[in-house]
Amino acid sequence: MNKYDKLMELENKELFQLLTGVTKEVFEIMHETLKEEYVKIHAKGGNPNGTPIGLKLVIALEYWREYRGLRQMAFDYNMPLTTLRDCIVWVEDVLTKAEKFNIPSLKEKFKHREDEGSEIRVVIVDVEEQPIERPTENQKAHYSGKKNSHSKISNIN
Repeated sequence: MNKYDKLMELENKELFQLLTGVTKEVFEIMHETLKEEYVKIHAKGGNPNGTPIGLKLVIALEYWREYRGLRQMAFDYNMPLTTLRDCIVWVEDVLTKAEKFNIPSLKEKFKHREDEGSEIRVVIVDVEEQPIERPTENQKAHYSGKKNSHSKISNIN
């Protein structure tokens, strides 16, 4: 029995949400959306992926919810890393394209509206390109001049 089957047997709604991060109703809507997309992709035939849709969804939710490493998950699910990654990416792509799960951007949510008299302003600061602060003066006062023994090259004959 895989994790999807175990979750579907859960009667406790709070435990379901605790484990997946979403309510059972939202989970079922996500599952239906994924099934619809899967049918579109495989309507022409071909070799379908062996991982069930429900399990793909559980894997993606677990990855997002717990921030687990893919190697740990691959061990738990007994799957190759690439298959696991493909499952997560496919679920992300399908759910982000679905209008049901379209979340308005923060800019739109807090957009200044004249008629509402909103005073909220959104400022986005990019701190990635900040210069590194290093001491420029009196650096020798903080440096002992000693090096670790592992950095010395020794000639042992």
